[in-house]
Amino acid sequence: MIKVASPIKGPFKDENAFKQAVLKFWRKNCLFTYFEIENEEKTPGMPDVLAMSQVQRAFFAEFKISDARGVIEFQKTQPLFYKQNKKLQIEILAWDVRFNRIVLISPEEVIAAKKLKIKLPEEL
Repeated sequence: MIKVASPIKGPFKDENAFKQAVLKFWRKNCLFTYFEIENEEKTPGMPDVLAMSQVQRAFFAEFKISDARGVIEFQKTQPLFYKQNKKLQIEILAWDVRFNRIVLISPEEVIAAKKLKIKLPEEL
């Protein structure tokens, strides 16, 4: 896990509010072109957003928000999706409520955890 330097500040009422703040920042600063792909018809476990940088590097972004104890929770389809699609570039951005920060988590860390709830470390 990596702490991400970011001008985005919370608090956020939920995961969607966090996602919208990040997307607004991306749009305002022309960092990425993105497409929200979260809907009922998507493949189970697929991340929330497909983004592409100015140099055409495409990646998927999944957004999570912790509870007051710093725990984030995944749906059971998400680690399976990450495991079945290891060649996809997937970035998991988690908002750590305790420390008002973004933590970047790799899909490999989620797969290795073998559980759906992961506690974000206090020190990064």
